Amino acid sequence: MIIQVALLFAVYLILVILTSYYVNLYLTKDQFTKDELKNVMPYLKESWVKISRTYAMPMLAAIFLVSSIIGIILPMLSQHWFLNSAILFLVMFFTFPLAKKNVHKAGVTTGGDFSDTVMSIFAQYDNIILSGFGGGTATGLMYNWGAYNAVHFLWFLVNFIALSIMVGIVIRNAINR
Repeated sequence: MIIQVALLFAVYLILVILTSYYVNLYLTKDQFTKDELKNVMPYLKESWVKISRTYAMPMLAAIFLVSSIIGIILPMLSQHWFLNSAILFLVMFFTFPLAKKNVHKAGVTTGGDFSDTVMSIFAQYDNIILSGFGGGTATGLMYNWGAYNAVHFLWFLVNFIALSIMVGIVIRNAINR
């Protein structure tokens, strides 16, 4: 089960990142060359360079892993419709920018206090937390629908589409930060 979920998560993230390339291409250009449609590698390399300049890689990996695991586990805890939906992610998506703004407004700095450290990490890695949690939630939702038939197809489809669109937006925000 763990290997299946990990493969599903990896394939889902690859598809969302590739989709973000084509959406970005569509939004930035009116006409596309054949090479632009086929060659995704420069975009992936440029995105990786931007991310590696913005975030510390060990911290990014740890935060992404923890938020992804939480996102995967929550839908699998129960077959209840609330946990098998995009509602938690959407609440986080709309409240994280407000919380981040309040953290910056308050001028929280790391002064050695644990809460200050957590808040500054949150303010810097909010997009990473959201992308990991959203990808994990979508993966858990797919696994619950496919393996356990825990949710109805239409409920799965609506929530999966909402999660995929919002995760794509978060990944685009993380890259363009």
